[in-house]
Amino acid sequence: MTSLEETLNKIQQMKKDYYLKQHHNKIFYSESEKLWCTYIKEDSGKRKSVRKKNKEDLEAWLVEYYYSKGVKENHDKLSLEALYPDWAKYRRDKTSVKPKTIQESVYCWNRFYKDTELAKMPIREIKPLLLTRFFREMTSNRDLTHKSVSNARGVLNGLLSYAVEEGIIETNPLRDVNFRTFTYKPVENQTSNVYQKNDVEVLLTYLEKNYESDDYALAIRLFFNLFIRIGEMKALSWKDVDFEKRTIYIHRQLLTDRILNDDMSFTSREAHVSNQIKGNTSKGFRYEFLTDDAVEILLKAKELNPDGEFIFMPNGKPMTTDRFNRKLKKYCEECGIEYHSSHKIRFYNASSAYDGNNIASLSVLMGHSEVATTIHYLRNVNSMADNSHMFANLGKSKNVI
Repeated sequence: MTSLEETLNKIQQMKKDYYLKQHHNKIFYSESEKLWCTYIKEDSGKRKSVRKKNKEDLEAWLVEYYYSKGVKENHDKLSLEALYPDWAKYRRDKTSVKPKTIQESVYCWNRFYKDTELAKMPIREIKPLLLTRFFREMTSNRDLTHKSVSNARGVLNGLLSYAVEEGIIETNPLRDVNFRTFTYKPVENQTSNVYQKNDVEVLLTYLEKNYESDDYALAIRLFFNLFIRIGEMKALSWKDVDFEKRTIYIHRQLLTDRILNDDMSFTSREAHVSNQIKGNTSKGFRYEFLTDDAVEILLKAKELNPDGEFIFMPNGKPMTTDRFNRKLKKYCEECGIEYHSSHKIRFYNASSAYDGNNIASLSVLMGHSEVATTIHYLRNVNSMADNSHMFANLGKSKNVI
């Protein structure tokens, strides 16, 4: 027998001994029935006879009975606060939830639920009316956006669904809460919070002239030529490039994550390549066309880094998102234009390519699984746009004397 088997057997024996100690009635053999017998006291107070063919089967039944009874008693008292760590580790170990999503959920828990009465009360006492009042109070001052409340709702829904799965409750009470009745912080539709066309021309010209051999400058220039995410940009390799067909294959991301520890803390940042594309993997896998400018940028990058694991390897190391954005901000300040993060480059590219009729094709290039997501990316990228023609038929007719 291996040491592992010995350990498992010891654990099973300890479990058996623990639960049999909770049985205070005599276990005996009935000669007349040829059965092993005992009695248990049910929750109603009545005695119930238990009979099995052999002593081992009877003891196994008693162990399971007292274990289940203990679980029930624990379930009666179990709070969201007590269940939360198990749920977080379950998501880490048993699901495909990304580490970043788990980290965001922990932040959301700490912000909205930690140390609240709702978190401390038994889960079985949580009813739809109580949750309705909880969220109504949360949103009463209208200082939370709809997105913030949706995030809080998502965490609670995940916890309560896990409680259903574990047999703690039969139904999720959050499903009976009408979130349309709550009020949220108004959010201005920011249609112009993005790079402007003239500014992009200034930036790209400046980078080409002053930072011809800088990895981050080349990466920024290429970013403006593709419908790509920053994680996808960092993971590009030379195997993904076909100069003859003028295509580049996007099929993975380079992510930097912090992993949840058992004590609910997080590890330091760890970089890893993921073959899961954000949103929807099947939609995320895509080929994109290389413009003349993109080909020129890639050829220059190949001179700097012909054999690296990734196309862009500043100082022999993979790019980081923080460093990319710091460099982008530096270059914007140097050439005198307003800075926006790398994510806003995707907004600019989508908006620049949209012609009013190509939303479906644009959605494919963006790697979106839903056209509605692509529509969210559309912005006004021309600060000099003249909409005066739209007012031509308003007001008093110009032909009236």
